[in-house]
Amino acid sequence: MEIGKPAVDLAAKGPGSMPVTMSNHSHTENWFELLTRPLWGLAPAGDRVPGELWAVLAETIARALDPEDAWYVGDLHDANQRCVEAAAVGWALALVPDRLWDPLPPKAKDRIAAWLGSAYATGVVDSNWHYFPVFAGHGLERVGVEHDPAVADAHLRRIGAFVLGEGAFEDGPGGRVDYYNPFAFHTYALLHYRLSGDGRFVEPAAEFARRFRSWFAADGAAVPYGRSLGYRFAQGSLWGALAAADVEAVPWSEAAGFARRHLAWWWDQPILDPEGRLTIGYRYPNDALVEQYLTAGSPWWASKVFVGLPAGADHAFWTAEPAVPGPGVEPHRAARAVHVRDRGGNVTRLNGQAWRPKMRGGQDTYGKFAYSTLAGFSRAMAGPGLESAAPDGALVFSEDGRHWRGREDSEEGNIDEDGVLTVTWRPWEDVTVTTSVEAAVDGWHARVHVIDTERALYSGEGGWCVPGVGHVDDVAEGRAAVTSQGMRSEIVDTGGNRDAAVVTPMPGTHVYWPATVLPVLEGVLAPGRHLYRARVFVGRE
Repeated sequence: MEIGKPAVDLAAKGPGSMPVTMSNHSHTENWFELLTRPLWGLAPAGDRVPGELWAVLAETIARALDPEDAWYVGDLHDANQRCVEAAAVGWALALVPDRLWDPLPPKAKDRIAAWLGSAYATGVVDSNWHYFPVFAGHGLERVGVEHDPAVADAHLRRIGAFVLGEGAFEDGPGGRVDYYNPFAFHTYALLHYRLSGDGRFVEPAAEFARRFRSWFAADGAAVPYGRSLGYRFAQGSLWGALAAADVEAVPWSEAAGFARRHLAWWWDQPILDPEGRLTIGYRYPNDALVEQYLTAGSPWWASKVFVGLPAGADHAFWTAEPAVPGPGVEPHRAARAVHVRDRGGNVTRLNGQAWRPKMRGGQDTYGKFAYSTLAGFSRAMAGPGLESAAPDGALVFSEDGRHWRGREDSEEGNIDEDGVLTVTWRPWEDVTVTTSVEAAVDGWHARVHVIDTERALYSGEGGWCVPGVGHVDDVAEGRAAVTSQGMRSEIVDTGGNRDAAVVTPMPGTHVYWPATVLPVLEGVLAPGRHLYRARVFVGRE
């Protein structure tokens, strides 16, 4: 499939061709995403993209930025979604002005310059968005349009205020350390360095990359965690960005291996529609699993995985023999996380970050204790029972046995010298839970919960989900296991005070499989102090 061609074909038919999808942005803004986001991969490809495709793109972008055209995407204002797409336009103009700028008539150039200049000067969300005017400025610089460099410098200085240490940035005040670090902050920093020579954030990118390798399983899967998972293989863009900037943060054989295996893993998943366009969802089409700002154009952020294409064909990123990582434990205190790659090559993320209440589904994408490259995770839905709560990687409570509540607001977790992560959380004001989790390279992890409650509660704790098709249950006293399609998931009550069972979460709640089964432990708590202990396993048989 040609990079981005299905998206461009649809975008070139105009905003009226945009599928109606769930989003908090306007229909025209969503269409503009579909038009511009493939540019992150198309522009680095340059002459490897057919000339007729560039011609369509140039004409369509010119129409989109013409206030007198029916396809006009609209004026910019502070924190507007159009500011995001302005960065893609600027990036493309900086790399391929001969394709997107030179063929245009003077009036079209004037309109594009005026619109991009407005994007350069417009205020943004106080987060990774500060990079968007910077890249709009790169486009203006490349095509010879005057602009004040102090504007970009102010944005870059603000980005510097988000540094947490250990190569990590908070995504704005109180923001999380998630994939917006590798596919936004660090990818942008390296591409900015390539375009300008300004290396102020190169070392944080390199330091993060050295820890980021622990997020990837041996088969190429990245651990699913946090928001915007619908951008799919954008998760791997940092490896190519290192090559584009020629920054050897890890051996090129490792960077090459992570990038190639990651893209290959994604290409084995059913993520395309019959016409070759990326669908909305994660490992399969499911728009119930994405945030409120995703739409049909949003998944094309995935094109960022191709930003390494400017590295020459003889670069070691392309020529090195890919290296496969071994087992290990990597604490990342700035991210409140511990990543463990087991002997089977699978990665478990022990998570101490708090949830994101602003984001649809934020409790599950940020608030579980553990996430897995092999087993993914579930997102709860409204409805009764553990089947709707789908508490894989989590402990949930209920007053009536029907409606469940898990970890929401909480303190940030702490990681001790032995790699044990501890977090304190309060599902009710009069219920306090202190949870500690520890993982080993044998595929098991241990959880300990100290519960102080002033009310009677039901409890449910989940292990890992596995595919529901063809599963076999194995339930005994204090232990539940299930096998399916070569995977085994098991949870064991080592405290001796809960019952074991296997439940069937509601279809469509899991990010990996449409139907799943989940081993759980169930208990009843009287007011007072209680201790729960469990061991949890997932692996291939």
